[in-house]
Amino acid sequence: MLTAESSIIKVNIEMLNLLKQWQRNQQIRPIDYHFAKFMAQLGADNLMQLTAALTSQQLGEGHICLPIDKIGNLFHQYCRQLSLDSQVESERLQVSCIFHDMQQTHALLNESLCCGEGAPLRLEYGALFMARYAEFEQLIADKLLLPLATEISQDSQSYLEELFTPSYDYLWDAWQADTKQSIQRLCEKFLDVIADANVDWNAVESVFKQAKKVDDLSTLNHLISNQDRCDWQKISAALALTSARCVISGGPGTGKTTTVVKLLALLLHAQPDLTIKMVAPTGKAAARLTESITNALVELNLNSAVAEIIPTEASTIHRLLGVRNNSAHFRHNENNPLLLDLLLVDEASMVDLPLMAKLLSALPDHARLILLGDKDQLASVEAGAVLGDICSFIEAGYSQDKSQQLAELTGFTCLLNQAKSAPASMSDHLCLLRKSYRFDQFSGIGYLATAVNKGGITGESLFALCQQYEDLNYYPNEPQSDAIFEQLVVNGYGPYLSALTVINAENRELAKHLLVQFNEFKILCATREQEWGVDNINRRCEKILQQAGLLARRFDHTQTWYVGRPVMVTENSYHLNLFNGDIGLCLEDESGQLRVFFVMPDGTVADFQPSRLPTHQTVFAMTVHKSQGSEFKHTILALPDYALPVMNRELIYTGITRAKKQLTLIANLSLVASSVRNRASRNSRLSERLMDYGTL
Repeated sequence: MLTAESSIIKVNIEMLNLLKQWQRNQQIRPIDYHFAKFMAQLGADNLMQLTAALTSQQLGEGHICLPIDKIGNLFHQYCRQLSLDSQVESERLQVSCIFHDMQQTHALLNESLCCGEGAPLRLEYGALFMARYAEFEQLIADKLLLPLATEISQDSQSYLEELFTPSYDYLWDAWQADTKQSIQRLCEKFLDVIADANVDWNAVESVFKQAKKVDDLSTLNHLISNQDRCDWQKISAALALTSARCVISGGPGTGKTTTVVKLLALLLHAQPDLTIKMVAPTGKAAARLTESITNALVELNLNSAVAEIIPTEASTIHRLLGVRNNSAHFRHNENNPLLLDLLLVDEASMVDLPLMAKLLSALPDHARLILLGDKDQLASVEAGAVLGDICSFIEAGYSQDKSQQLAELTGFTCLLNQAKSAPASMSDHLCLLRKSYRFDQFSGIGYLATAVNKGGITGESLFALCQQYEDLNYYPNEPQSDAIFEQLVVNGYGPYLSALTVINAENRELAKHLLVQFNEFKILCATREQEWGVDNINRRCEKILQQAGLLARRFDHTQTWYVGRPVMVTENSYHLNLFNGDIGLCLEDESGQLRVFFVMPDGTVADFQPSRLPTHQTVFAMTVHKSQGSEFKHTILALPDYALPVMNRELIYTGITRAKKQLTLIANLSLVASSVRNRASRNSRLSERLMDYGTL
């Protein structure tokens, strides 16, 4: 006869045996199995072992938690893959409640000693978490909704109005290009005039007819007032002024950088001694932010005293926090907070949950926080979709108090019509930039991006769009398209390869020019492996360019390095100041040596011996994930003709919106349409934690 103790051990072994079969069949990872085994050693019963393995496995797939109502589906799926009857197995292992009684399942898990305060797992909001991930989520919610008072002076309101005085340059250029266009539609588009505005359009048309130059349109200030407009860039700046925690989301080209420069000017105008730090998740993104803000300061006519104190240099999050060798911890944390008054985080969609939690834990309580990014882009490579979770409230509308405050600051009284009766919540900290300046929303790229975001496309409608718009091209990913692909590669990369020259101390700027030429064209892929993956496309590009004579006498397949080879760094090297995502070109110096040239964040050109570079790869093609935050004049989105889990709406949208002027799809359009219907979803409870807060 078995004793009670030996009976428990037998049950534990039986569940572990099943989990071992799942591991051998590569349905769960070794670490998932060993975590369940560890829990068994702590006394976990079969249900707790099962859920421990699945919680770990889901984390590996990017999910923060395991919703209880998904346990049965996963158990059924994994048993079926082993030709096992899931109902029979669940009854044999005494876990059948996972199929029919969520309340009982919740109660059993809640009673376990392995789940709760001080235990490895937490049961919160109807889901199981690794304990530290539940803590990460709660910390982020606490930090985002920390009540902080903000003061607004009359001077700040006046400067806000000055910063966002309507510009008539785009309007004038569009009208000059086609004077037969509807003036009302042009004003609605370029001056953000709302649909039901009370505007004397006859008087507006008279202004246009009499105008000889752009300055003559300035009288529109009196005919189209703030009450007739709704500029979301101005609203986002007002929001940053009135909220110590502010999240600004916008698609490509919606003017996020311009808005940031203006709101920094606004905040520094009110408090010149403000200590500001700007960060991004990768070195490449940080360099782009540095470059964008530097360019915006040149283009914008800001008060010189304010412009001089606006910071231009951004760093990586890791560098700001202070990396410790061989440690997951940083030098700056809740016990050693950052020395700053304002933290701006760009490309926030790429920041995973643990890193965001560690960053916010090091944020001083008094400091302002601005998160900037595109909520519709791909989520972080690691676990979580923090920006997406936060922005789940972005269409909810502002509370009456916040709407009144923003309307008084901006003059946009239309905000009062959109106010909700509910008390202040996370939505009072969010702003969505709605208008793209990179491409017209009525262009092919803009229209396609909007259609993909809404999910309402078919293979037929995709084909029709590509036929209708000059900035869209489509070719099937079939052998008959090979010659077209080869010509695209030659046309795209030919200009920089034809211009290759020896780089010496006097003409180092030529290296920068070559890099600019190279980055005007890019091939984006869904994955690294397989026929339409990055590795194979890069090899094809090398072969095509060699056969075209563009790499002749410079390249053969026995060489790793050759003149003109583009490389992307794939790991951070702080001592070289090179970071994951940085792109360089291999060129020849005056002594005949091969050097790899990079444009650094401050705009200077640096070169390195190939052997000194951190881990890197050839980059004629890159994954859509790696392209986030970049833009290319001509983008080829080359997708496989078979379904892959990574092909979803977010990936397609991100790939499309990397294109500035021209997008070429090499794909199966029906498969693209079905991929758009597949939304990336990551289980978490950050939205629920944010919703739990009442009045802020």
